[in-house]
Amino acid sequence: MISVLLHFLACSSAFVAPPDAVPRHSEAGLEATGEDTAVGGDSAAPAESDTASDTAGIEDDEPPETITPPPCDSYGSPEKTGVVADTNLNEISGVAFSWRNPGVLWVMEDHAGANAVFAIDAAGNPLGQIVLDGVTNHDWEDLAVGPCGEASCLFVGDIGDNDHDRTEHAILRIEEPEVLLSGGLDLTIAPTSFPFLYPDGFWDSESLAITPEGVPVLFTKEYDTEMSTAYTFGALVPDEVAILERRGRFETGSSGEGGGAAATAADFWPDGSRLLLRTYGHVWEYTLTSGGLDEMSEASRQERFTGAEGQGEAIGYDSAGRAFTTLSEGVNPAVWRVGCED
Repeated sequence: MISVLLHFLACSSAFVAPPDAVPRHSEAGLEATGEDTAVGGDSAAPAESDTASDTAGIEDDEPPETITPPPCDSYGSPEKTGVVADTNLNEISGVAFSWRNPGVLWVMEDHAGANAVFAIDAAGNPLGQIVLDGVTNHDWEDLAVGPCGEASCLFVGDIGDNDHDRTEHAILRIEEPEVLLSGGLDLTIAPTSFPFLYPDGFWDSESLAITPEGVPVLFTKEYDTEMSTAYTFGALVPDEVAILERRGRFETGSSGEGGGAAATAADFWPDGSRLLLRTYGHVWEYTLTSGGLDEMSEASRQERFTGAEGQGEAIGYDSAGRAFTTLSEGVNPAVWRVGCED
């Protein structure tokens, strides 16, 4: 890991909490092919789960048909909505807005941290935790919320590999529980595990995003290429080691930038038409073409800006509020929100 100071400027707007319903998902930007949970063009049938323990089966149910606002074209200036109050959360490496609980954000810590995800509000106040039973935080690096049948699920990526020698990684999935803004969340849930390997060697990744169909996508972290490659599951089969499918390769910075262009977090707009990707030196928003992930090199990108941060490794869309939030590692990091102004 390296620390690079992000200090960006832009214009402002007020915080808007996400809706009570799971956002509507379409296939914009992510073209479906294949069958069952095959991801020929970034789609797969979503999976169902229950609240006590995520179920193993992958079903054909469509996600709920609630409306997702259109993505933003012009963002305002960063707004500091608070700081993370829990001083034990000092290596935050992922943030995701809850779809089930308005005003709730999920965070977790990376390498060798607790095997738990934590709920906070936009001001950074702690709301509780979910312990993931029976698993170890080998190197959790990102998390995301996405569809799983008629519910929404949390996906945790045990995907880091600094030494490029891990023989197995995994995506862990649990259904989102109810969270009260008054706090008190304290659950232990056995996640469904989707272990995987890469088809072409060992890759480090700190960026996980979920397609509109509930399929995890990983983006490689590379220190000396100013590039990243997308990888997806061909099928989601619990406890069976999947060989990921290599997708498009694309630029994440300028030539010679090195580690400043290393990808550290990602998130899809719920309809899959936009990809938000942060590096140590940038926040990029890519507009995907009809070719989806296979044509990432053709995707246009715009640089977005957040507040002053040190080692920034967390980013997530607030689709209901048409905004995104970033967090950094360190004690009491700021919660930065960047809202839409168009």
